[in-house]
Amino acid sequence: MKKMNDINESLLYLKSGEILTENGNDQFVFKNNHVYRYTDGTRYSLKIEEFTELYKKSSFYLYEEAVEIDESKDEAYYRYYHK
Repeated sequence: MKKMNDINESLLYLKSGEILTENGNDQFVFKNNHVYRYTDGTRYSLKIEEFTELYKKSSFYLYEEAVEIDESKDEAYYRYYHK
């Protein structure tokens, strides 16, 4: 995961449509001039000024969703369609 250097870089990525995370479980998204934090089934929004003040010393990373492939299902699919 790419690490952001500071809060200003984090805001630039958010405003460009990227999703950020602090720990891989939470997600920070920018929309309607607010930063939304999604974590553990909850969501709250912060004004940019609030986000900057609260998270100025935090480390952010680009959020990359893990994609897992079930090898057995993949094999069964190709075996079925290649008869």
